[in-house]
Amino acid sequence: MAIMGKDVQGLFATAENMVLCTVSAEGVPNGAAIGMKAVIDDETVYISDQFFAKTLANLKANPKVAVAFWTGHDAFQIHGTAEYVNEGEAFEEQKRKVDAQFSSMGLPIKAKGGCFIHVDAVYQMAAGPEAGKQLA
Repeated sequence: MAIMGKDVQGLFATAENMVLCTVSAEGVPNGAAIGMKAVIDDETVYISDQFFAKTLANLKANPKVAVAFWTGHDAFQIHGTAEYVNEGEAFEEQKRKVDAQFSSMGLPIKAKGGCFIHVDAVYQMAAGPEAGKQLA
């Protein structure tokens, strides 16, 4: 596992733009826009599932993922291994938080699952001479 720096954790928690990238068993890529997410610790992030269809099928076939996230000129990419959950104490804790967020927005959307992503590598994604550099 790789350790995310505080700058990476901070941007993950607040990023305006995030895409979870997966690939099917046949090698077909998929990118899903993400809204509900959390930093669990310096090696793990969580992404909530409300509408995963292709994404869930891909996660079942191949747990390796990439998450690209950015706001303004700040941008990072995480490569990791996803563990999909839809039951258990850890899932229920995240579900309560996500459902409360949707409720506070007046939306009747509920989390049906999610994935804990164990970070394998972190990359700089911002434009410039350091773009693509592995940070962890």
